[in-house]
Amino acid sequence: MAAAKLNTLLQTKVIESQPEACYLLGKLEGILSRSIEEKTETYSFLIPLVRTLVSKIYELLFMNLHLPSLPPTNGSPSFFEDFQEYCRSDEWQVYIDKYIIPNMKQYEENLFRHDNEQMALYWKDCYEAFMVNMHKRDRERGESKLKFQEHFVEPFSRKARQENLRYNSMLKQLSSQHTATLRQWRAAQLYLFSERGPWAERKQRPIHWKLSNVENFSRMRLKLVQNYNFNSHQDASDLRDNLGVHQTQPSSESLLLEVVKQVKVSDLEDDVLELPEEDTAASSNLDEKDEESQKEKLILSEDCELITVIDVIPGRLEVTTQHIYFFDGSIEKEEGVGFDFKWHLSQIREIHLRRYNLRRSALEIFLTDQTNYFLNFNKEVRNKVYSRILSLRSPNISGTRSPQELFKASGLMQKWVNREISNFDYLIQLNTMAGRTYNDLAQ
Repeated sequence: MAAAKLNTLLQTKVIESQPEACYLLGKLEGILSRSIEEKTETYSFLIPLVRTLVSKIYELLFMNLHLPSLPPTNGSPSFFEDFQEYCRSDEWQVYIDKYIIPNMKQYEENLFRHDNEQMALYWKDCYEAFMVNMHKRDRERGESKLKFQEHFVEPFSRKARQENLRYNSMLKQLSSQHTATLRQWRAAQLYLFSERGPWAERKQRPIHWKLSNVENFSRMRLKLVQNYNFNSHQDASDLRDNLGVHQTQPSSESLLLEVVKQVKVSDLEDDVLELPEEDTAASSNLDEKDEESQKEKLILSEDCELITVIDVIPGRLEVTTQHIYFFDGSIEKEEGVGFDFKWHLSQIREIHLRRYNLRRSALEIFLTDQTNYFLNFNKEVRNKVYSRILSLRSPNISGTRSPQELFKASGLMQKWVNREISNFDYLIQLNTMAGRTYNDLAQ
């Protein structure tokens, strides 16, 4: 069907120029030669087209001069076989290579040059439009991302931070209430079961004492206080002597204290669970108003360790505009007897840079009540905490960067020379400036 339509087109086509005739013959000959080499059925469909084209361009291309052996196309019955054999001849191949192919290429170049230029300009315009649209899409994507962050991400993050602050403040409030209740219960227990209390036992218990942390101005600890949490470490002694651990029955007092703890905690949890959302928001607003009225803002919050003579207590130090808080974070702490502290800035007398485990990572804080605390931080955090506390400019805080500067500013040697202080006081103050401390056995 296609071959018949092409044959009809060739018969009606008016071929006026030699380059056009060479172009048609060259294109048709390329397909014809491949079909002959591959011995396909395409040759049988192309023979009518070849006969029609050759008959139309025979005189135009002077084939009678160039191709004297060309089989006649005037209805010869053997044209099919004759032309197939003639296509393999040198005469036909030379004619095609030297005359038809060069004219075909020249015709293609002249015909399609303008179209190629137009196509190149068209694709250039398409590429530029594509790049403009791509940049526009990227810009719109960036703008939409910024709008999404502005309208969704940032409000969500801000609300999440507010909710975390509210939740943490509520947890701190519950913890402080719980700790205060347990301490009040322990104080009431000591009052009722003391020697002159109404529930005093007839059988007098052994009284244990411990050295107080309070020092005098010579850094001597001269006071003994009663140890209400005495532990004989009997289990450790038994394990040391390979005697095993004896299971002892809990006393009635410990059971009663445990019951009070559980009741107090359950009451607090019930209060929190029964509080509706409006009341929670109202209470948080009241807390915020109270904080604003007190004008106490959180300045710094860092993890640290409270170093004592026999233990290292992990916790968290929070510095505000009015107080310094330490929250005991140890898992093994006894309820109500944890090392949670709260110091007003006016109570801090001195702050010294200290070493811990040969690392410059600790601070020792001296209070006006003659107590002191040894705190260990990460090495990068210590100087930041020190600078923040000094920047609060409390009238009682004094601190310097090095022991040499502290010693020079104190005038300690001149006081000792003038016999204003004793040898003991001079050596104690000198060791304190040099970094010696009672809180760390390593120094």
